[in-house]
Amino acid sequence: MGRSKPLPKRRRIDEEEAERAAIQALLDAPSEQVEAAAAEATRKSCEAWPSLSLESTAEKVPDWLKGLGKTKRIPPPHFEALRSLHELIKEQATTWTSWSGSREDPRKRAFGFVPDTLGYEEKTRASLDISTPWKDDDDGKEKQRNNRAMVVLEKPPVGVLDAIEYLCQEFSTDLDDDAPLKKYLKYSNLIAAQPNLHCGRKLLPTHVDHPLKDGFGIIIITIAIKGSGTLLLRDSAAKNGTTMEVAQGHAYMLADKARDACAHGVLATGGERESLNLRFGLHDYSYLHLNLPLVPAHQVLQYWEDDTNAADGKQTST
Repeated sequence: MGRSKPLPKRRRIDEEEAERAAIQALLDAPSEQVEAAAAEATRKSCEAWPSLSLESTAEKVPDWLKGLGKTKRIPPPHFEALRSLHELIKEQATTWTSWSGSREDPRKRAFGFVPDTLGYEEKTRASLDISTPWKDDDDGKEKQRNNRAMVVLEKPPVGVLDAIEYLCQEFSTDLDDDAPLKKYLKYSNLIAAQPNLHCGRKLLPTHVDHPLKDGFGIIIITIAIKGSGTLLLRDSAAKNGTTMEVAQGHAYMLADKARDACAHGVLATGGERESLNLRFGLHDYSYLHLNLPLVPAHQVLQYWEDDTNAADGKQTST
């Protein structure tokens, strides 16, 4: 209910001064304190959201989340192969880039390209613009830094091909039988394997993966390599929200509406969480030799055109 009459002038001034002081205190606080406060506020705000059950096959994913592959436990041999891939990229990455494009952001990522995949082709890597959306790229310097965070592997660890094919097969059951997207979900269509390190920060705010920038990939499978967390999911109008717990050694998939029309974020149980993104296919890329249907980027961006919704996309992808 609104107030029936204006506040007294002195009280209005006091409230405005208190608000300015609170904002200034937030700006003056060390970044880790701001991050901790944001993580706690996010945790509280999501407590009332419905939660999708772990590994439940009976529980149906709501229509606004069509294309979400609910968390699946990875068999130990496949998980060890994927963890070895994660560690190999970490070991060979001489440069790391931040999640947000800011050098002050301690959260780090790198991009690994695996033999016998689409991303291993030089022309594919040259087509990537791995820079943060919705911000100026200081004359292309961020893109240059991100390009230096690319690792082209000579040979993947033993078992990686089988592990990735296993995940593709498992998550294909979460897509409609006649969905063209199923054609992208195979090892040969992998673009990059992206390690993500929280580095002490618990929160990855909800965001949309920009299809033509650092959030590339038509289908994204994320593996919890180290630590557990809560996946946060919202539709583009912020009318619906849900959570899903993702334990270490589990994976989930974002495709279709869950990829194109929803924002996602992560609230890590601890700050040392590490994950590995497997990014399949590219929007607006010519797959002439693969004869795959084109998925235009505007299918993603149409949901995030106005400034209010685009605010969810200012953070970068994980």
